[in-house]
Order: sequence, then structure tokens, then C-alpha cells
Amino acid sequence: MVTRGRLRAAVLPALAGLALSAISCTAPGVAAAARTRALGQTACPVTRSFGSLPLFAHVTNADDVMVASNGNVWVSNVGDHQVTELSPAGTVVHVFTDNQNPEGMVQLSSSTMALANQESDQVVVFNTTTGHSKLWVQLTPNGNLGVDGIGVEPGMLLLPDAAQGNLDTVPLPPFSGGPVTVATGLGRPVDATPVGDGTLLVSVENPPGLDRVNPATGAVTPAAHFSSTDDVVVRNGIAYVADIGGGTMSAVTLSSGMVNTLVTGIKDAQGLAMRADGTFLVVDESSGDIRVATGC
Repeated sequence: MVTRGRLRAAVLPALAGLALSAISCTAPGVAAAARTRALGQTACPVTRSFGSLPLFAHVTNADDVMVASNGNVWVSNVGDHQVTELSPAGTVVHVFTDNQNPEGMVQLSSSTMALANQESDQVVVFNTTTGHSKLWVQLTPNGNLGVDGIGVEPGMLLLPDAAQGNLDTVPLPPFSGGPVTVATGLGRPVDATPVGDGTLLVSVENPPGLDRVNPATGAVTPAAHFSSTDDVVVRNGIAYVADIGGGTMSAVTLSSGMVNTLVTGIKDAQGLAMRADGTFLVVDESSGDIRVATGC
């Protein structure tokens, strides 16, 4: 295992087949021009302000977001201790109470999901019909903020241990084994998703903002340079990132590291999830707005 300290460089939920979980680096005037930019062979839409995007729903203090296999959307609310289920049209289906500061979510089955509880630094199996939960993984609190986002790949829960600065993996199905640390020295990791080549992308709330981890060796390298990111989603070799530090949704071409900003003006860029039609739900916790963005 390779340990890597925080880099001083300047500076997304994937659902494992169960659900479908940039101004570019140029001068602002050029990046804001009304034209389509290219990411290799992939064209990106013109940069848009968050407020100009179609509104999907409003959930007060919305944080993380997950799209389930039936198209329903789940939103966590840390401050108000709630988990809200929305229909594919954005209307409220149910609001559940969770007193442990709910954060990241990934779907496990048609009736369960893994839910990160930040206050208790644990992951529970949450029944999406009854709202009941069962403790699955207890991390070790150390006074830092606990677990935030979580991810999944076939046969494995991806568990960023935000308080300890590590990335853990936990075998699926739940309760079939304990966590194994695959990378350390990440700072504050808050989300993880597979790239598709055996490596993992990890969002970190410190430079470089987006890390690439080889879980077989523990090697950690920067995938891009941001001051702080919260969520990451990968599609077709492009990582879509909720960039807290810059208030953007950005697209990173993983083969080149090129960054294009798709959405600007997100006061508190938090949750990011992809829907079945390929569009993205982008969360601004400050306003509680969840808006629809288009990728590259």
C-alpha cells in the first residue's frame, strides 16, 4: 500500500448496474463564449449558469443525490436529518427521518440502499420502503467529520473514510465481510467511483480535488486539479465533478486531464448523479435547488 500526503497543487453515486448514479482552463471571456467545445472526439455543451438550468426539484438543504433503478430520486438532508424520495418528475413521494446526519447513498436492491451517516461515522442498510435501517459498517471516529459520500462497483462498496483520510472497500452483499483499506493519505475523501480499468476516482475536499487510486497497489495520483470536490460520476472516459471550491460542475477527460466547465455559479456544489437518459442532477445545498445539466 502506498501512502501519499496532500499535494499542494492549485486547484463524482455510481450504482453498479442498479441505477444510473467545465469554464475550460482558458480565460473567462473565451470560456463563456456561446460555442461548443471539444473533449477529444466528444463535444461539450456551452457553459451555463446554474440558475439557467431547468429546475428538477427543491429540497431544503439538499446534499447528496441518488437515482434509483426505478427512476426515483433520493436526496439526503444532513442538517434537517431527512432522506427524501422524489418521483422521476421531481414530486415528493416520501420523507424519512434519519437522526444520524444522512449523507451518501448507493442502491443495493430494489428495496434497500447503503446510507452513510456522518454523525455516527457509519454505513447502514436502509430499507427504502419502511425507512428502517440496520448498522452495516462502523468506522473509527477521531473528531473529524465522519463518512460523507460512498460509491459502488460490482461486488464491492467503495467507502471513503473521510475522518481517517483513507479509501476502504467492503464486500457485497452486506455483512459478508469487513472493510479493507486500499489507499491512505488522501486528506478528506468524500466520494469514489470506478473508472472501468481497475482504478478508482476519489473526490477529496482538499487539493488536488480528484485522485486516481489503484486499489491493487495503493498508488495514488492526481486525476485533475481542483481545490475541493464533493462528488464524481464517470461516463465514457469522462469524469463529471461537483467542484465545491470553484462552484462548478466540470468535465475531466481522463485520458488527457483536460478540464471543461459545464455549469458555473453553484454556491455550494454538493450532490451529482446521472439519470437513465444521460442527463445529470446537480445539487446546490445553499439554495436547495436540484437542476438538470447536460454532459459531454
